[in-house]
Amino acid sequence: MPLVSRMKFIKDLLFFEVQTTGADPDKDAVIQLSAVLLDKDNLLEKNNFNSCVKVSYLDSVIHEHAKLLNVPAEVLRKSPKIYDVAKQFRNKFGRDLLLATYNFQNPLFLKNAFKKGAVPFDYDPHIIQLWTLGYIYTLNYGLKKMPSLNTFFDYFKLKSKSPFDALERVRLEAEIFRKIIKEV
Repeated sequence: MPLVSRMKFIKDLLFFEVQTTGADPDKDAVIQLSAVLLDKDNLLEKNNFNSCVKVSYLDSVIHEHAKLLNVPAEVLRKSPKIYDVAKQFRNKFGRDLLLATYNFQNPLFLKNAFKKGAVPFDYDPHIIQLWTLGYIYTLNYGLKKMPSLNTFFDYFKLKSKSPFDALERVRLEAEIFRKIIKEV
C-alpha cells in the first residue's frame, strides 16, 4: 500500500541531487543531475530526470568522472554538456514547484548550472532542506549525533545499492521525506 501523506503542499516538490567533481560550487562541476517530482497531495513520484554531464572532451577526465559515477566512459562521452542538461531539466519540470534537496550546496550547483546554460533560475526561493528536517526529526527520537545521509538510511532502514548514483540517492531522500512527513 503506497504511503500517502496527511499533509498537503501548495506546490509539487522537486527533490534533486547532483554528483559533482568536488565540494566547491564555484570551482567544481556537476557530472550528474537527477530529480524526482513528488505530487503535492500524496508525495508519490510523478516524474523523474536523470542525466550524466560531459564536462570535458579529454579522455583522462572522462575516465576519471566515469569512475566516480561508476558508469562506462562511453556514457559520459555521449552525455550532453551542462547547458543542455539545464535546459532539459527546466523544460521537463517548469518552474511552478518547490525545490527540495539534502545538501545545502546542491542549490548553488544547480544555480551555477542554469547560469552556464543561460537558463533563468527563477524558482521559489524557499527550498526544503532535508538534512535540517531529518536532524530535528531524529533528535526527537534520541539520535544524539550529527547525522549523515547514511545515518538517515540506517535510521529509516533504507538501503543504497549504488551510493554514487544521484537518481537512486534522490529517490531515497524522497522516501526519507515521506517517512518524516507521514508522522508530522
